Amino acid sequence: LWDCFDLAMKRSETLAISKEEIGRTLGSFLEASGEAIGDFDFQMTERRQDPQKGGGEDSNFSYYERRERKFVYSQPIFQGFRALGALSGAGSLKKQKTNEWERAKQLLFMDVVDAFYEYLRLERDIEVIEGILNLFGERIKELKGWEDIGRTRTSEVATARSRLEIFRAELAKAKGDLAAAKNLLSFLIGIPVETRELADEDIDAFSNESIDPLQLSLERPDVEASRQAVKTVRGALIVAQSDLWPKVTLDGNLYEHREGPQSGISWDTLVTMKVPLGKGGTTVGEVRDALSQWREAKLTYSLTQRTAEREITDAFDRWKSSSERYGSLEKAVAAAQENFNLQKDEYEHHLVSNLDVLEAMQVLFETRRDANEAFYDMKKNYWQLEVAKGRCCAEA
Repeated sequence: LWDCFDLAMKRSETLAISKEEIGRTLGSFLEASGEAIGDFDFQMTERRQDPQKGGGEDSNFSYYERRERKFVYSQPIFQGFRALGALSGAGSLKKQKTNEWERAKQLLFMDVVDAFYEYLRLERDIEVIEGILNLFGERIKELKGWEDIGRTRTSEVATARSRLEIFRAELAKAKGDLAAAKNLLSFLIGIPVETRELADEDIDAFSNESIDPLQLSLERPDVEASRQAVKTVRGALIVAQSDLWPKVTLDGNLYEHREGPQSGISWDTLVTMKVPLGKGGTTVGEVRDALSQWREAKLTYSLTQRTAEREITDAFDRWKSSSERYGSLEKAVAAAQENFNLQKDEYEHHLVSNLDVLEAMQVLFETRRDANEAFYDMKKNYWQLEVAKGRCCAEA
């Protein structure tokens, strides 16, 4: 199972896309960092102009050619918490995408579990059907012998043949389902499975352990991703609100080369304050939109958490019931096998009819198939519970 999951992780485009989204958050973080750090550039300029007639020789405007080389630094001192909101949102966005990737791995694992155990279930189901067909073949051969000596009616042989054909139809259907399951598993892991043996492995038996759905839901990656999404949208709200605050910026120039009357000035600074008075409702509209998205994200987080609690409870109940069902069906198989042996023996002693024996065979057949289905349902439900709790694939 885990080998198949490793192959599926390497092959899954969906998982790869989810992982790439984590890498994209680095760009968001660097962009947000730029809001706080500011800009630092080196500029070179060369200005030429028509000489001014009558201008003094020392006039700044009389030089028809001037060159400058300078370092320019622009530092935002206060932007209405814009940088803080951007950094906070970028950090929570990375955590959100990381947790979404973890949940995507868990869901992919559950897809592999379903395909893996469905393949094994159908293989075992085919073995059960072929076994019952062999029993029917032997039974029909024996009935023909009894028919020849007049001990068995021809209708009893016909009844056995009819049921034999029904089981052959079941076998054909099971083989078709097995082919579909094989194709699905091959699609997930990226390689054909015809020549590979799928090795089953034991899981922990059912125990009466209690669970805390609320605590377990808080540990799930998708719930944590939803919580981080609230922080991400909250950062976007702070960025939108920053346009309502005044902005203070420090610009500085350090001259490496300068010509003209100002050649002796090696640096200068400029502090600018910009007070927003109105943008025709644009800022207010952006703030209201961001506020609505923040409220929506909180509601989504609440829904995600409550859904996780329900899924954990449902998965636990399904695992409990499937474990109990399988235990009961194991006993039923043993009882059905004993009943068939007794019916067969009693038929040979003229105590029961052939129909009684055929009925016992059919019950045995159906009980074996039900037990096989319950066995793999129990395994699927076990891993479904682990996925619902968010406690699988941590090291994968």
